[in-house]
Amino acid sequence: MPLGAVIEKELRMFFRYPLRVFSAVLVGIVFLLQFVFFGQAVLGGRYSQLLASSTGIGDYPTYALIGYVLWWLSVSPMEAYVWGIRRELQRGTFETSVAAPIRITELLLGLALSWLLMDSVLMMVVFVFGVLIFHISLSLPVVLKSLPVLLLSFLSFLGFGLIFAGLVMMFKNIGPFAQIFEFSMLFFSGVFFPLNVMPRGVVLFSQIFPLTHSVTAIRAIFTGKTYAEVLPSISWLLILVLFYWITGYALFRWAEKTTRVMGYGGY
Repeated sequence: MPLGAVIEKELRMFFRYPLRVFSAVLVGIVFLLQFVFFGQAVLGGRYSQLLASSTGIGDYPTYALIGYVLWWLSVSPMEAYVWGIRRELQRGTFETSVAAPIRITELLLGLALSWLLMDSVLMMVVFVFGVLIFHISLSLPVVLKSLPVLLLSFLSFLGFGLIFAGLVMMFKNIGPFAQIFEFSMLFFSGVFFPLNVMPRGVVLFSQIFPLTHSVTAIRAIFTGKTYAEVLPSISWLLILVLFYWITGYALFRWAEKTTRVMGYGGY
C-alpha cells in the first residue's frame, strides 16, 4: 500500500537516529519548562484566581501543558508539508515520487500522518514529564474524552496545511514564513495566556485558528465539563474542518497545476 510505504519510510528515517529523537524530546521539555516558569514568575505563583475565573483552570502548569502539547501536535501536518516536501526537493526525489503510481494527495497524507505519529510519541514523553514534574492530577477517562476534539483539530490543520504544500512546490523554501505562522499561534490561540487579556480585534482574529477552539474545549474537559458544555468550540472546529479542506484543496490543486508548468525539479 503506497500510503503505508510513505509512513514506514518516514518513521524509519526518524527513529534511525536516536540522538535526533533525544534532541527533539529535550527541545520540547526545555520549551515547556521555560514558559511554565516564566508564567509562574509573572503570576506570582503556581495558582492564579484570575486565570481560574477566565478559563476555569487556575493551576498554571496544567493550563500551559495542555496548550503547549496541543500546539505542537496541531502544527505537525504543516511541518510535514513544509519540511517534508522541501527535503524531497533538496534530494531531487520529489519529481520521481510524483511520477510514481501514487496520487500526490496520498503522498502528502502519508507525510502528515507519519509526522503526527512521530510528534505524538515525542509529545507523549513531554506530557508525561510535565505531569510528573509539576504533580498534575490526571485521569485516563479525561484524556480519552479529549481525543475526539484533538482529532477535529488535526483534521482542520491537515486541510489548512495543503495551502503550505502548494506554496512549497511553487516557491521551494517557505520555512521561515511557516515558522512565523506557527509561533504566532502561541499568542493568537491562547496557548500560554488567556485570550481575554488581548484586544477585541485579536480575539476575533483568533477564531480562524482551530487550535483556539481545541485548546478551549480540552481545557474545559479537563475541568469536568461535558461535550454539551463545549459544543460552541466543537461546532467551530467542525466548520473549520470543512472550510479549510475545501479552501486548502482548491488552492493546492491550483498550485500543483502551476508547478507542473514551472517544473518540480531544482531547489
